[in-house]
Amino acid sequence: MFFPPRYIIRVIKSILFVAMIVVLVLLFIYLMSEKNRVMNFTDLIVKPVPMLVFFVLYGLVYPLVSFINKKVILEKSYSEAKINIIDIFEKTGYRLESESGNILILRLVNNWARVTRLFWEDRISVEYSSETNSVSLSGYRKDVYRLAKHIEYITRTEQTN
Repeated sequence: MFFPPRYIIRVIKSILFVAMIVVLVLLFIYLMSEKNRVMNFTDLIVKPVPMLVFFVLYGLVYPLVSFINKKVILEKSYSEAKINIIDIFEKTGYRLESESGNILILRLVNNWARVTRLFWEDRISVEYSSETNSVSLSGYRKDVYRLAKHIEYITRTEQTN
């Protein structure tokens, strides 16, 4: 069974991200209970094996459900829609990172948002297909769905005007 390198990187980042959050929460609980402290910080992690299993399972599943591809049919030509697509991304906090042929790579501008997107997994690629006059967005699920709806809306409304 072959896993693409991008998936493996996302698994490792997911494991580290959830482990970091759990440790920070446990540390916060430990520090807030200073007066009634009867145990060490390591005692808060009662059974490390189930916690490690949780981290690994979370890391394996999260990238599968959080990163998707979405196809959007364009109502006009790509050269006309491309300007609107880049404008939509810029208005929602993305900037054009690179462009090669029919592929646009866009990234978030806000550094805090980039960190919260699984340690800089904030790229969205937009790939044009001339056979179906569509673009395929791939990236973080929430952003891909939101931006795909914007692209569908803008290409349809400008076509009717």
